[in-house]
Amino acid sequence: MAHDQDELLRLAGDADAVILQAENLLSVIGVVGDINRDHPLLPVILITEQNSVDLRHLASVSVEAILFQHQIAARLPAALKSPAEMAFRLRGLGEECMRNESIPASLRRLLRCALTSVPPPCTVQHLARLLHSDPSTVRRHWRQGVNSHGIPRVRDLLDWLTLLRALSAKRPGLSWTSVAKGIGTHQSTLGRLAVRLTGDTLATLASIGTERLLDRFAGVLTVSFCAKTR
Repeated sequence: MAHDQDELLRLAGDADAVILQAENLLSVIGVVGDINRDHPLLPVILITEQNSVDLRHLASVSVEAILFQHQIAARLPAALKSPAEMAFRLRGLGEECMRNESIPASLRRLLRCALTSVPPPCTVQHLARLLHSDPSTVRRHWRQGVNSHGIPRVRDLLDWLTLLRALSAKRPGLSWTSVAKGIGTHQSTLGRLAVRLTGDTLATLASIGTERLLDRFAGVLTVSFCAKTR
């Protein structure tokens, strides 16, 4: 069992989600705890027998969903959709930008790279490396391509992506401190980004949900590339 558990933890590092099936929840609580510890943002879905559930056993761990055997066909696709939804929507936005010929070609490449990279770049330097460019060129392309009503700096675009990534990782039982640590930042930083970019607190954004924040981001992004006002 120890060998299997070590292998599971190793594979979890490259996974989008982990699905564990067990007749008795007690037999996997330790594994779930280890996954939470080593990969705090990785969603865990438990599949079990209906008569084996004692929610008290789950008080010390974080799971995305608990499904009974007869619910797999109906509910598993939705449970899996949640972790992947953010990347899917951002990838779609990136492809939309690539098809928008009113956006300069250099900026289209920048947007597709930022929106489709997993995980998304969190600094201008990182984005520049992905583009085989340099930070000053990336900043210049952004300034020349956006209008006065849109996202003012490429830094702000990346901050939006950081905030979206954090919100998509937030789950009941997982603190903002753990979320921030999992993506390489601090809770105070996320809090400042939330207020600066949206005017809302992290708690408010958590209640709003990922989908609505994505809609807000998509709207801000669209406005950024409307025809420039003279």
